[in-house]
Amino acid sequence: QVRVEGFNYIGMGNSTNKKDAQSNAARDFVNYLIRVNEMKRDEIPAFGPAASDTPDGHEAARDVTGSSSALGGPLPPHLIIEAEIGAASGNCGDHEAQWDRRANLKDYYSKREEQEVQATSESEVDLNADLHGSWTLENAKARLNQFFQKEKIQEEYKYTEMGPDHNRSFIAEMNIYVKQLGRRIFSREHGSNKKLAAQSCALSLVRQLYHLGVIEPYSGQTKKKGGESVEPFEVSLSSDIENRLQNIVRELSLEIVPSPEDPSNPVQISVGKLAHFEPSQRQSHAGVVPWSPPHSNWNPWTSCNIDEGPLANLTPEQISMDLKSDLMYRLERDQELHRIQQEREALPVKNFESEILDAIHHNSVVVIRGATGCGKTTQVPQYILDEYIKTNRAAECNIVVTQPRRISAVSVAERVSYERGEQLGQSCGYSVRFESVLPRPHGSVLFCTVGVLLRKVEAGIRGISHVIVDEIHERDINTDFLLVVLRDVVQAYPEIRVILMSATIDTSMFCEYFFNCPIVEVFGRTYPVQDYFLEDCIQMTQFIPPPKEKKKKEKDEESGEDDDANCNLICSDEYGPEVKHSMAQLNEKETSFELIEALLIYIKTLNVPGAVLVFLPGWNLIYMMQKHLEMSPHFGGCQYRILPLHSQIPLEEQRRVFDPVPPGVTKVILSTSIAETSITINDVVYVIDSCKQKVKLFTAHNNMTNYATVWAGRVRAGFCFHLCSRARFERLQTHMTPEMFRTPLHEIALSIKLLRLGGIGQFLAKAIEPPPLDAVIEAERTLRDLDALDSNDELTPLGRILAKLPIE
Repeated sequence: QVRVEGFNYIGMGNSTNKKDAQSNAARDFVNYLIRVNEMKRDEIPAFGPAASDTPDGHEAARDVTGSSSALGGPLPPHLIIEAEIGAASGNCGDHEAQWDRRANLKDYYSKREEQEVQATSESEVDLNADLHGSWTLENAKARLNQFFQKEKIQEEYKYTEMGPDHNRSFIAEMNIYVKQLGRRIFSREHGSNKKLAAQSCALSLVRQLYHLGVIEPYSGQTKKKGGESVEPFEVSLSSDIENRLQNIVRELSLEIVPSPEDPSNPVQISVGKLAHFEPSQRQSHAGVVPWSPPHSNWNPWTSCNIDEGPLANLTPEQISMDLKSDLMYRLERDQELHRIQQEREALPVKNFESEILDAIHHNSVVVIRGATGCGKTTQVPQYILDEYIKTNRAAECNIVVTQPRRISAVSVAERVSYERGEQLGQSCGYSVRFESVLPRPHGSVLFCTVGVLLRKVEAGIRGISHVIVDEIHERDINTDFLLVVLRDVVQAYPEIRVILMSATIDTSMFCEYFFNCPIVEVFGRTYPVQDYFLEDCIQMTQFIPPPKEKKKKEKDEESGEDDDANCNLICSDEYGPEVKHSMAQLNEKETSFELIEALLIYIKTLNVPGAVLVFLPGWNLIYMMQKHLEMSPHFGGCQYRILPLHSQIPLEEQRRVFDPVPPGVTKVILSTSIAETSITINDVVYVIDSCKQKVKLFTAHNNMTNYATVWAGRVRAGFCFHLCSRARFERLQTHMTPEMFRTPLHEIALSIKLLRLGGIGQFLAKAIEPPPLDAVIEAERTLRDLDALDSNDELTPLGRILAKLPIE
C-alpha cells in the first residue's frame, strides 16, 4: 500500500513478487493523482507490459422462462375461471373432500404453553449502568418526567404491538426535541409488556441525554444485585486428569488463587486477560473507502493486478474493440439470442431504458422505483453494460449489483447469463458466501450479497464503475451500512455511479439522503390480482376448524392487557353465520395448517395449472408444514411437489423452486418472505399468505436478543389468499422498522473499524436513520471488554480477526 500524508487515498498493488507489487501500487496512486489534477498524464513515464487472469467458471445457465397467467375480478377463483371458459356447468369438483387431520401438533402447542408460562422478567440484569451515569430501568422514567415538566415538553409513548403470537410483546417509541441541543433524539425499545417497553424507552432517552451532557448522572442509591451463592461441591478427579490440569496451568502460567480462609468472604478466581495488546496509533481522520475507475491491469473481482496472460499487454481500446466485435458477431448469428432479445423487449422496464441511462449519465446517484416483476433487476445492469460495449468503452465498465439474499444473487446471475446467450463467468457472474463464479475482469457484471460487497470494500471499491444496490426498501443493517459508505464515496469521487433500486414504496427518504437525487419511476404490467381474506377462504372451501382441546383456563379471557381486538371476531354481514362461526373459532395467534390444506385442495379443483407459494413466518413452521403435508396421503403422493425455500437450506435445494414440474403436478413452495420481492418465480399463480414474519428484537440495556413473530406487510400475485381477516389486513404495517434499531451494533462497529472509516459513533450518526447513542456506546463498551478494541478505540489483532469472521 502507498499512503501519502495529506492525501485521503491508499494506493494498492499486488503481484507474485515485491517489486511488481510496489510498482502496481505506485501506478494506482499516480492514476489517482492524475484524476484529481495533481499531475498531468504526459508527465508519467510509460509502464512496462502488464497482465491479467480470466476467471473461467462453467456452469450451465438454466432455462428459467415460463409465463404467469394472470386473472382478476371480485368473484372466487372457480367462478372467474368458469366465466373465462364460458362454461355454464357450475360443477368444479367436490369441495367437501375429506382429508387427514391426524398430524400431531399437540407437542408443538403444549411446548408453546410452557413458554407462555415462563414469562420472563427482562428488567433483572443491567450490567452497564455505570457506563451510562447509573441510570437504570428503576430510576430513568421519573427523571424523564422531571425533564419534561421543566422543559414543558408534552410527548406520549407510541406503542406498537409485536405479535399476536405465543409471546405478545410491545414496542414503545418516542421522539423529542431537545432545545439545548437544537435537535431531536429518538428511542424505540421492546418489552414483554407495555410498562416494560415504556421503561426501556425512557431509559434509552435518559441515557442519550446524559451522554449529550443535558442531564447529570444519577446520584441516589441504585439497587445492587447480589451474586448468586453456590454451595461448595466435592469433585473427585482421577490422578491423570489432575496431572493434565496442572500441566496446562503451568503452560499458560496461570496463578492459582488460594481458597479463602473465611468461606463467607469469597475470592474472585478470574485472573484477568491472557493476552495484552499494545494500543495502536489513533486514526487521525475519518477515512473514505478508496475508489478508482476500471483500468487495464486491474481485476476488480479478485482485487488483483493483472501481470501475466493475454490481457496483460492490451490497451483499454483493444479490450473494448474485442468485446464489441464479439457481441456484434453473436447478435448477427445467434437465432436463439434474437428470440431472447424480443422477450426482453416485452418487459415494462424497456420503455424507460433511455430515461434510466440518461439519468445515470448525468447524476452520481439515481433511484429507480418499480414494481416487483417489471424487470429492473435483470435489465438495468445489461442496459448500462450494452451501452458501454456498443460505444467502444467496454473496458471502462464494471458493474456490481447487490442482492439481499444468496438465492436472488445466484438466480439473477444465471438468468442474465442466459439472456446474454453465455455461460456464467463471461460477462456475468456471482459471488455469495462459500460459492463464486467470477466474471471476466473488464466489461462485466457481478451479482453478490451485501455482505460479500462489504468484504470486498476492505480493499477499496477499485475498478468498479457502477454500484447498483437492489431492494433498498428492505432496510437490513448491512444495506444501511453500505449506503453510508457509498454516500461518503460519492462525495469524495463524484465520477462513480450509484444506482438504488426499490419496489414501489416511498423512496423520498433515500432521495433526500443522497442530496435530492432524481427518481426514475418504472410503471409496468403488474398482473391483476384478486385478494381473498380469511372470511373468503372459509366461505370458498366451506372450512370447519377442527375442534379445539379445552384448555384448563381460556388464556385469552384472562389477559387483561390485550387491547388489540381479536380481528377474527370482526366479519361483515355479507357472509353467512357458518362463516362467522368458523372464523371466530380460529385463533389469530396460530397458523391453521388444516385451512392451508383445504385451500390447496380447492386450488386443485380449479384446473388452472400454476405453482402455489405459501408464505410462513419461519423455518420451524415451514419444516412442520412440509412434514405435515408429506405425511398426508393426499399431498404425499406424486400429484404434489412440496419444496421449502429458506436461507438456511443449501443453494442447490433452493434452486429447485425454479424448476418446472410435469403436467398434472402442483408445485407447492413453502417460503419465508424471501420470495416476496427478491426473486421472481415465473409459474406462481396462487399465493397463500400467513401475513406473519419472524423478526429479531434487541433490548439494548441488557443485551438480550429474541425473536418474535409479527404481522407482515402485503404480497402480490395471480390469486392471493390471506390467512388473516380483512379487518386485520387493514391494520398491517406496510414496512418494517429498520434492522439498525433492532439488532446489537457490535458487528457493524467492527466493520467500521476494519474499513478505517473513523469513530463508530461519528460514522453511525451519518446513517439514513441513526441508531440511538446509548446503543452505540454500549457496543463500544462490549468490544472493549472483549479486547476487540484497545484504549484508543482502534482494532486489536483479536478485533481484526473477529471483524473478518462471518459469525455473530
